[in-house]
Amino acid sequence: MRPGERAIRLLALLALAAVAAHWLPALGAPLAAAVLALGAAAAVEAGSLARTRLAAERPARLALSLDEPEEVELAVASHAPRALRLVVRQVWPPLLEPAASEEARQLRPGELARFRFTVRGVERGRATLPPPHAAITRWGLVERRLALPVPGEVQVLPNLKAVGRLHRRLNRFALRGLGSRASARLGKGREFDRLRDYVQGDDLRDVAWKASARHRKLIVQELRLDRSQDIVVCLDRGHRMAARVARLTRLDHAIHAALLLAYISNRMEDRIGLLSFAAEAEQGIAQGRGRTQLRRLTAYATDLAPEVVHTDYLALAAHLRRRLRHRTLVLILTALPELEEQGALLAAAELLTPQHLPLVVLFADPELEAVARLRPADKEELSRTLVARDLWHGRQQMVRRLRRRGALVVETPPGEAGIEAVNAYLDVKRAQRL
Repeated sequence: MRPGERAIRLLALLALAAVAAHWLPALGAPLAAAVLALGAAAAVEAGSLARTRLAAERPARLALSLDEPEEVELAVASHAPRALRLVVRQVWPPLLEPAASEEARQLRPGELARFRFTVRGVERGRATLPPPHAAITRWGLVERRLALPVPGEVQVLPNLKAVGRLHRRLNRFALRGLGSRASARLGKGREFDRLRDYVQGDDLRDVAWKASARHRKLIVQELRLDRSQDIVVCLDRGHRMAARVARLTRLDHAIHAALLLAYISNRMEDRIGLLSFAAEAEQGIAQGRGRTQLRRLTAYATDLAPEVVHTDYLALAAHLRRRLRHRTLVLILTALPELEEQGALLAAAELLTPQHLPLVVLFADPELEAVARLRPADKEELSRTLVARDLWHGRQQMVRRLRRRGALVVETPPGEAGIEAVNAYLDVKRAQRL
């Protein structure tokens, strides 16, 4: 319990009147009566508030999208026979912004007041929600503060709303072709399609010799391009991925790109897996498809965090060579390493090709490019521009060397990594590179 705002104002007025009573003694008795009346009213209000019970509820677990404003609702009901003024204050964990939210409401008897607080996730992860605190008063003379025992946990997930927006666009596109079916494409794939008689001009390497022996004539087997192909997305969580770009870390942008690609590849009936790597490669999630696989990928990506360690690309390549049995599109989301570490990335690309198809998505540095293209105005700017140009030309040379080793390379700002990764994946599908 503590004095309310109205009691403080009334006491201030009584104090001023007490000063005036020094010259007007007749005010003494009325002032004393006013103080006693104020004390009695405050005691009555304090007793009433002490018996008041509040009931609150909210979802036990909250799932929010990273960097998206969302509403969190808290419902509060009172069993008091008279109306109360209620102020609810919620302190949020460091995963969310702002640090705290507060809202005042008039709570009538039997009414269920719903408080809606707008928050934004600034970091992926899980955290326990502290209990909200309420301040109740009736006449404003006494204020009672109490904690509302509402357990809760918040989980900040990667931004799935962008995937949802793309979902609606894809559904509108798919409905236009309702009732149509895509025929299987014949070619030198791995999936068996059918057996047929040999005709002049067929490649003898396609002859099914066992079937030909049984039928005593040449039989050719036809293969079709694989309907379900394998994709493995590799997320770099080394120290370079901790840098923030537009309020999010590079790793956050990489995770958003990976989940967007996962949704598209699932619609294309491809199998997709996900792993992260830094000083060593994790096992991650094996290739699969379907809604259950998408949930696994989201849960795995939610707990990823950048580490203050170097990135070992050779360890990643060695891990993938042991793990992958069939030709796979290996998509690596990373920031371009320093000059002394670029040789490891080149060696990793050589280890993966030609058995697999590496696709390296490099996060560009627009500020570096802008400084490199700047026309210097003084000696200080000249020095900065020359250093930036050396770094910029080194990046371009590194991209060319990767492409000469058979890797596909996409250089993009972190915020556009998802769209660029999807475009590169669709180009690979159209060109039948797998």
